[in-house]
Amino acid sequence: MSDSSVLDPVEAVHAVLDELRRQRTEGVRLIYMEDSTIEGLERLLGHENEENSKNQQPKSEPPVQKVTQVDHRVSSVPSVGDSQTASPKTSATETNPKLLSPPEFSLPEGSKQEQWDWLKNRVLGCEVCKSELNPDAQVVFGIGSLDADLFFCGEAPGAEEEKAGEPFVGPAGELLDRIISAMGLSRESVYIGNVVNFRPRHHSSYGNRPPTSEEMSFCLPYLKAQLEIVKPKVVVALGKTATDGLLGPDPQRRLGQMRGTWHQYEGTPLMVTYHPSYLLHNPSKSSKRKVWEDMLLVMEKLGLSISEKQRGFFQ
Repeated sequence: MSDSSVLDPVEAVHAVLDELRRQRTEGVRLIYMEDSTIEGLERLLGHENEENSKNQQPKSEPPVQKVTQVDHRVSSVPSVGDSQTASPKTSATETNPKLLSPPEFSLPEGSKQEQWDWLKNRVLGCEVCKSELNPDAQVVFGIGSLDADLFFCGEAPGAEEEKAGEPFVGPAGELLDRIISAMGLSRESVYIGNVVNFRPRHHSSYGNRPPTSEEMSFCLPYLKAQLEIVKPKVVVALGKTATDGLLGPDPQRRLGQMRGTWHQYEGTPLMVTYHPSYLLHNPSKSSKRKVWEDMLLVMEKLGLSISEKQRGFFQ
């Protein structure tokens, strides 16, 4: 292998940390890692140690802290299984103080459609949201029926969503569509939104990262306004970040303990379940069954008919 094909050790370690963060958000507590992955990391870390040894200062001088640039990322890593995506960028409070002041507004009088159009124009024109965009990206607003009984809430747009300007259009969105279809519904008959309206930027060229509490706090009024317009009978929080956005952050919260039971969001029944991306990375029958059991509870709450075939999925 030529030197040009060798991964930078720091980037390689970040790639692993990114995946661990993503899985922790979805409630994964135990991680299986292939021997080849472990050996590869050991080789990369060995390479880094060699570089550190070559560049080490004499004992009389303080050693050079070669990994200072990533210390904030490593020290903030939560325990395995809690994040949906990639490594965080510099805090939103450092890059954009305006995020500390969520927008204040009231919906205008008018029909649902008129209110939704007004809100969409406000969000798409939000200067703070636009200032946080990646190159060639779009602000992403909710989509679906304004008379929907069911409101799916995700965390933030991914790469596909920020390009299309629509939530849940990538692989996770395709899986969500299949879940909705299995419930006997259609994407057009439900409403789909996110806690945050822009894809959070980060240092890596791949993956996503969960939004910060400041980013969620800033965008939350936009989500609440969509809920006020739609007035769904049930809200489904997809993943831990969406749950934290709706119910408030809680470091002790675990999806495995939250899912399968009913909660309340400002008087509306709230069901917590795993994000579709969790199923893409953990496609076991057991994982699929847990999500489907949550959807069966949602169907019962909405008064939808459930066939024996539907009840037997993934058993």
